[in-house]
Amino acid sequence: MNKKISVFLAIFFLGFFIYYGSYVSQAKGNNDVPVMQIAQTLLDKDVAVTSWSLYTKEEVPSVISKETFVKKINELKFSLKGFKWELKRERDVWKAVGLHYNKDSEMMEEVQLVSTLKNKTSDSYILYHVAGKAWDKHQWNLGYDEFQKNYHKIFTFNPKIFSCVKGQFNDKMKSVLSLGKDELLEAFKAKTVESLVEETFVSVSAYTGMWKEVLPTKNNKMNLQIALRKTGLGGKTTVVVGTPIITSEY
Repeated sequence: MNKKISVFLAIFFLGFFIYYGSYVSQAKGNNDVPVMQIAQTLLDKDVAVTSWSLYTKEEVPSVISKETFVKKINELKFSLKGFKWELKRERDVWKAVGLHYNKDSEMMEEVQLVSTLKNKTSDSYILYHVAGKAWDKHQWNLGYDEFQKNYHKIFTFNPKIFSCVKGQFNDKMKSVLSLGKDELLEAFKAKTVESLVEETFVSVSAYTGMWKEVLPTKNNKMNLQIALRKTGLGGKTTVVVGTPIITSEY
C-alpha cells in the first residue's frame, strides 16, 4: 500500500513540476519577448503606451493554383476558430482575409493568404498580424498566448516576428526630439546605425544586444527603429519603436 502511495505521489509531483515549469517558462517567456520589453522600457520613461502589434509573414510554395489556394483556406478555417473570412480577387491576385476580435485581450487578429497566379507561375504568402490597444499586462499575456497558439497553427518555418509599440511622451519628457531619441537609445542600450533629424520628426535605426534577430545593412547590422514626431505648437509627441524594423505607419 505504501509503495502504491509513494509511486502515486512521485507521479503526481513529477506531473506538477512539469506543468509548473512549463507555466513559469511560458509566463517568463511572455515577459522576455521584445514587444513586452519595448513596452516596459517606454513605461519606465513615462511614455503612455497607446497600442502594440506583432506581424509575421511566410511564403507558401504549396499554393500554386486556384485549387491549392482553396485547399489552404479551408485548412486555415478549420484550425483558426472564430475568424470571419472574406475572399477577394483582382485580376490574377487572389486574397483571403480572416478577422477575429478577442474580447478577453481586446486584441484584433488578421490573417491574409495572398496569391498571384499568372501564366503558370505563382507567388503566394501568408501573413498574421495582431494589434492591441493601450497596455495591460493581463491582457497582454492573454493576447500573446493566443498569438503563439495561432502562430504555430499558421506557419511551417517559424518566420521572423516583427514587434511594434506606439506611445505618447509625458509632458515631463524632453521637449527636443533629438534629446528624447538619445534618452531612448540609452534605455535600449543601442548604438545608432542611421538617423534622420528634422524639426518635428526624428527617426533612427540602431543596433542593440537585447535581441538576437538582426537585419543586415550596407555596413552594419540593425534590429531597432525609433521614430518621434511632434504635432504642432504645444502638441503631443508620439513615439513608435519597432524591432527589427517598424512595420506600421509613423
